Amino acid sequence: MKNFIFIFCLFFLHVVNAQESAKGVGESNIVLKGFQKESFKEWNFGVAIMKGSNFPFPGGSYLWGATFINEKDFIIEYQYGFALPTLLTGKLGIGKRFKKTEVVVGVRPLPFNVYGQTSFVKGKEGDWIVSFEFNPMSNVGLSKAIFNVGYRWDLATRNN
Repeated sequence: MKNFIFIFCLFFLHVVNAQESAKGVGESNIVLKGFQKESFKEWNFGVAIMKGSNFPFPGGSYLWGATFINEKDFIIEYQYGFALPTLLTGKLGIGKRFKKTEVVVGVRPLPFNVYGQTSFVKGKEGDWIVSFEFNPMSNVGLSKAIFNVGYRWDLATRNN
C-alpha cells in the first residue's frame, strides 16, 4: 500500500510538471481546466511522535508546491521537498478556501500519514500555516503523529 501511494504521488507530480512544461512560461498559469494555480515555497518545523516511542522527535522541511483553486474555492494541492529526518517528503491534498483561510486534508506518503492543514495568519509575503498528521495504520510508516508550524511564501506575490 505504501509503495502504491508513493508511486501514485510521483506519477501525479510528473503529470503536473509535464503540463506546466508544455504550456511554457507566460501569463497562462492554469494547469487544470477551471482552476487557477498559485505556486509557493514553504518552510516548516515541528515534532513527531515516532513508533515505539512516546518522546517527541524534532523535524523540519523545505517544500515547493502549488495550490489549484476553482471559482467555488475548491482546492487541489501538492507539495514536495526536503525534510529531516526522512530526507524527502511530499503531500497531496484537497480542501476549501474560506475567505483568506485555506483548509486542506490529504495524505503524506513519506512518512506515511494523513493530515489536516490550515492557514491561520496572513503575513507580509504569504501565510502562516499549521498542520496535524497521524498514521491510521500501525504497520505502515515511521511516525504515529506529527505537528508542524510553518510559513508559506506566495511566489507570484514575491516575484512582482
